Amino acid sequence: MLSSEALFVRVVEVGSLKKAAEELNIEPSTVSRKIAKLEARLNTKLFHRSTVRTIPTESGLAYYEGLRHLLNAQETLEAELFCNQTQIGGLLRIATTVDLGDYFIAPILTKMLKQHPQLRVEMLTGSNLADLPKYNIDVAIRIGKPANSDLYAKHLGTIPRVLVSSPAYLANTGVPKDIDDLKHHQFVFYSKEQTKMPIQFESGYTFEFSLAQGNVMANSLRSIQQFVLADLGINWGPRWLYEDAIASGELVEVLPQCPVKGFEINALYTMSQYLPRKVRWFLEALESELALVKS
Repeated sequence: MLSSEALFVRVVEVGSLKKAAEELNIEPSTVSRKIAKLEARLNTKLFHRSTVRTIPTESGLAYYEGLRHLLNAQETLEAELFCNQTQIGGLLRIATTVDLGDYFIAPILTKMLKQHPQLRVEMLTGSNLADLPKYNIDVAIRIGKPANSDLYAKHLGTIPRVLVSSPAYLANTGVPKDIDDLKHHQFVFYSKEQTKMPIQFESGYTFEFSLAQGNVMANSLRSIQQFVLADLGINWGPRWLYEDAIASGELVEVLPQCPVKGFEINALYTMSQYLPRKVRWFLEALESELALVKS
């Protein structure tokens, strides 16, 4: 039988006392009685009840978020105690961007799952997962330095970047001879935020994107690659995305004599003296993978 706290979590997640009872193969009255005892012990109403749904109150939702985090930590600790020193178990929840997830993180997780059958993985992609405790996220992998001081940041590596365009675009508009020439060219942008970021060169020189132009924007690297291949402008993106097209001659590097700085990749997690072995193993694997990326 689940504890009252774990039972409360399941009711929140499935949305009703009846569904939780059916899932656990117990009587709804048993669930109701345990929740009532929990509310009495906490001296707090945890749910708004109706015939259709059981919705947590504001206090109930706050209790759920904290309790879910504690139960995940308990599951992780028990999984590590159950597994021997060469095995990893429990649930690993990772937040990252779609592109980092597809290219770097999914292959690493695939290896982990094959090596550690007791491990379960959930990879969440998107930019709206900044509150790690709220979403019960073990670690987030992000580009750049974090603005949230409540999170610990571990630098994992740097992804080289490149200025790139198609031969046809450059034949039509002219090849930039120096950095200042970039203001005469069309750019393919990743986001509005990128237009506010200067291109930083290894020499220390910067080029303000506000001086550049561009009539296409996409928050998908694969889409950006297609726009660049279609002769729509210059992109400032990760070298790994373009290295095959550069090698084949489909695309060319712009201003190769002026290398640009790379992306910093950081792991973000809540400050804690204890970092689960599953997270440590994952971060070590990702750090090793990033070290192999060609400059």
